[in-house]
Amino acid sequence: MKTRTKKFTFVVALTLIAAFLFIGCESAAKLTEYDFGTDKVPSVNAVIGEERRVSGVNTGIDNGVRYKQYTYETETMVEDLWAYYTRLSELGWIVTKDFNLYDGNGEMQLGIESADAGKILIISVAFTPNRYAVKVSKMEGTLTLD
Repeated sequence: MKTRTKKFTFVVALTLIAAFLFIGCESAAKLTEYDFGTDKVPSVNAVIGEERRVSGVNTGIDNGVRYKQYTYETETMVEDLWAYYTRLSELGWIVTKDFNLYDGNGEMQLGIESADAGKILIISVAFTPNRYAVKVSKMEGTLTLD
């Protein structure tokens, strides 16, 4: 009897985890902004005006820096990221790492001063032809132009 109860509990737990992941991805697809406390960053979907499928949402800490990452599936990576780059540039974001969207694989990185003194926001977008992952981080630092 105990084995049956353990199996049932395991199946219920897996079902709940799958449901929460699905709900998290569905709500991420409808995001209009990435919320980082006092800082709000327009989401890809808000900028391009269309909903892209979100296949993953991750949060964590990398080298002591908290981040949120949203992975999108699309057939229009170049158009999406060009529109996103253009809008963020209009909002004052600056390129912190050179990129070429036409290479097919790569990383685009932009930064801006945070609303919190002494902090900056960094958006890193790793891309391939049919997918890109938008990673937003907030860390200590300042941005300077050479």
